[in-house]
Amino acid sequence: MRETYPLQIGTRVQAVDATRQPGLLLGTRSHLLIATSYLILTFLLTINVWSDPTRNIIAGNSNDTGLYCWWLAHTAHAVVSLSDPFVTHLANAPEGINALWNTSVLVPGLLLTPLTLAAGPVFSYNLLVVLAFSLSAFGAYLFACRLAVRTTAAFIAGVVYGFSPAIVGAGIGHLSTLFAPAIPLLLCLVVDIFKGSRGPSRNGTLLGIGAGLQLLTGEEVLFITAITAVLGIAVLVLSRPSLLRQAINPTRALTISLLSCLALTALPLGVQFFGSPRSHGSPFLANFYKSDLTGLYVPPARQLLVSSAQARQAATFQGGPAEYMNYLGWPLLIVCVLAVVLGFQDLRLRIAGLTGVLLAVLALGSTLLAKGVETGLRLPWNLVAKIPIFDSALPNRLSMSTALMAGLVLALAVDRLPSRLGYGGSLTAVTIAVVCILPLVPRPYSIERSPDIPTFFTTDAVKILPKGSTVLVLPYPTGIQTAPMAWQTAARFHFSMPGGYFIGPGPDGKAYMGGRRPTATAQLLIDVEKGGLAGVPTPTQIAQAQITQAQGDFARLGVRAVVLGPANHRGELRDAVTLLVGSQPEFRDGVYIWRLPSRT
Repeated sequence: MRETYPLQIGTRVQAVDATRQPGLLLGTRSHLLIATSYLILTFLLTINVWSDPTRNIIAGNSNDTGLYCWWLAHTAHAVVSLSDPFVTHLANAPEGINALWNTSVLVPGLLLTPLTLAAGPVFSYNLLVVLAFSLSAFGAYLFACRLAVRTTAAFIAGVVYGFSPAIVGAGIGHLSTLFAPAIPLLLCLVVDIFKGSRGPSRNGTLLGIGAGLQLLTGEEVLFITAITAVLGIAVLVLSRPSLLRQAINPTRALTISLLSCLALTALPLGVQFFGSPRSHGSPFLANFYKSDLTGLYVPPARQLLVSSAQARQAATFQGGPAEYMNYLGWPLLIVCVLAVVLGFQDLRLRIAGLTGVLLAVLALGSTLLAKGVETGLRLPWNLVAKIPIFDSALPNRLSMSTALMAGLVLALAVDRLPSRLGYGGSLTAVTIAVVCILPLVPRPYSIERSPDIPTFFTTDAVKILPKGSTVLVLPYPTGIQTAPMAWQTAARFHFSMPGGYFIGPGPDGKAYMGGRRPTATAQLLIDVEKGGLAGVPTPTQIAQAQITQAQGDFARLGVRAVVLGPANHRGELRDAVTLLVGSQPEFRDGVYIWRLPSRT
């Protein structure tokens, strides 16, 4: 008779001799089959991308996607040029960018360096999307297996988490959040620590290394994992107070994990918090990115089963489609509640269910939002919202762990039903699983094209710019204008440039999107590109003071050239730059070029 999970808590599990286990090979085959099935589901979800994976990207958030592609290319460049991967001056020149304050996905970028160099950052990005979905689902499957759930039921946990609306929402341009297999996998190691398997030293070291790698992949996912683990441990201790008397080994393992993580990440963390440029606080509006209560049962438009009325209601969500993450649907919500209430004696169901509820409440933010209406009712997140690290977190993204807990509860319920109901139990379990999963099925992603690259940046023509010099690329790169960053990656970072899409410190040291305000000259050129100057710019519209200001800005930034690529109001931009620089441009391979004299 199989020992139940609740009896294994705090009990040392003896190592098993794999050579004496005839089912080991069968288990490996099952894992491979299930991993393959998740991969197939991912390709179905992203099928439209693969007609041209070097140019197609998931639609809906092209600027964020362009940012991640830039970081993937930057990491590859840092490897081949042996330059600093943590602080770069290739954008926001000359001040630079601290990669640790940005979603730089360093570990995946490092691992995919050869592919990025060979096929380009867009292809690497699309491959990471596939890996993110399939590995997240497989991680949840392994987590369920670790909780003694049978293979078929564990597969369901992987589907619910790996393809949940939370994960699918993150797929709209938020790669560092989407890449979330670490949540279930690190929780597996936490479970091992409390079960006593493999010993505290080994468990602690594995957890520390895993946490360190995740920190260098995406700090937010590590934060979500930590919150989930703390809540789960709290429910466990409240359920089994006697475990406090056996806390020596878990405490030792967790201490070792912390030390292991710090050993791996001490240098980058030092750069993040003590290097330059460094920031503090959050660049986002406080209490803005939080879940709407009705989002738990009103599906977003990307779901396969959604009415036009529901889609319209979901479209009013203040965070936008990528942040609409807490949808679970009425069938799964009802089944989870019933499963936890009826199976409360099963410690696995109790921990998963109560932890999921706590996470769902925290995801609602500091005050309650319902049907798009701010009620002002204070919620638990308000108690921690101003604590450092918490003040930079987006609470709605805790919905990822809520989906994981919901998947575990469903898997546990499906796993228990056949033995509880006897004849017909298996059919009932399958029916319940299908009814709960159907509302979660998303439509395949629609796609758009990554920015066109002028020939100038892809040929030797770019070498007319001094290598390593600072070049003002227009349209001016910002968080809503990322095409120049794609051009820079196509030129293999032959030059640095002012501006960019990044998080950096303002004059007060606080984190802002884009750091300090653009220079007066940069703002003028941004306004021209947006159509802020009527007609062709003339000396009457651009005053001598602005020309003098521009020349001072160019000298201070060390600008050696201005390059104008495809842009809105391109003619007006060309004429404005000509007035500011005082010379006519050269047109070459799709761009206008003004070369400025060296001021050294």
